[in-house]
Amino acid sequence: MSTRLPYRIAARPARTTARVTVAAIAGPDAALVATPEQLGRWWCLTPLALWSTVSVRGTDPDEILQGVASVLAGHDVDAHRLILIAEGQAARAALELVLQGAIDCAGLLAIAVSRTALSFRIVPTAAALRLVVRHQDRQDAPADLITALSASYVDTRIIGFDGPAANDLRTAASAAEAFVLELVAIASRQNRHHGA
Repeated sequence: MSTRLPYRIAARPARTTARVTVAAIAGPDAALVATPEQLGRWWCLTPLALWSTVSVRGTDPDEILQGVASVLAGHDVDAHRLILIAEGQAARAALELVLQGAIDCAGLLAIAVSRTALSFRIVPTAAALRLVVRHQDRQDAPADLITALSASYVDTRIIGFDGPAANDLRTAASAAEAFVLELVAIASRQNRHHGA
């Protein structure tokens, strides 16, 4: 005896998910936190994001700008869908480009970035900035990077770690991972608001 349902169940339409692109800028410094293993882990934790690597030989702004433009064109995404991750010198260069208005993105994770004072005035940006900084890089000058960001209206969160000891690096990697997940979530929400 076959049973028939009294009503027909309509198939639910597939849920479209806004695509977010994460570009890891690989600079000249050896990675302390954003190692290939960590990047692989973060990639696994963000299955809805597309990941790319931008390799740069130094901190030349034009090289970074070309690399970011190439990622945007290659993935056919708008800047409000882009998250940047960088460490060391490349992180400082990318951060400065975002703060000068040269790079538009949804967010930037800058790891082990130099805290020296900025040589320019911060341009308002919608990008969410997340920094994982070493305490030992602290500048005592009243106008260091952290002070300037704190005084700006930029969406900034900063976590510090102590040094290259294994425990400290695990703490930094954990903080960076939380920031990656947060930035991808922010970009995904922005995509829905932009009608992606």
